[in-house]
Formats: sequence, structure tokens, C-alpha cells
Amino acid sequence: MIELRYGHQLSVEGDSVELRDASGTLELRLKLTEDGVVLQLEAARISLKAEQSIDVDCKTLNMSAESDVHIESREGNLRVQGQLVYIN
Repeated sequence: MIELRYGHQLSVEGDSVELRDASGTLELRLKLTEDGVVLQLEAARISLKAEQSIDVDCKTLNMSAESDVHIESREGNLRVQGQLVYIN
């Protein structure tokens, strides 16, 4: 285990690399599995910003929010494409 600033701890055990905060709460886990790398991230807030695009390509995408969801296209169209599109 490596002690980092602000009480954070970095540990490598077997096929996992973990970053924990000062209280021991998991913030980041990188795990090597037979199927590939698994990345787990837990934080109070996650912000992604890219000059060009953020692309997500996966078999299944699951998103849920406890309260509001906002989707906005400031300068273009908003497209939703699928065999069936369910709203409500």
C-alpha cells in the first residue's frame, strides 16, 4: 500500500489496483479479468469534457438518475434512433 496526499491510499493486490480516500472508501478500482479490464469509479461528481466528442460504444448502456436528467443540443439536432423508441 502506498500512502498518498490527503490521506488517500493506493494498493495493488493480485489483479486489482485500488485508490481509496482517507476514510477507506473506494474511489477507483482497475481490475484485470478474463474478459478484459474492468474500471469502477465512485465520486461525488464526475465531469467529462472533450473538445471534439465523447464516444461510448458498448453492448448495453444503462443510465439512471435519482432526480432530473437533462439532454441538450445547443447548436444542432437531437437524434434518438432505435428499432423502437419508448418515451414514458
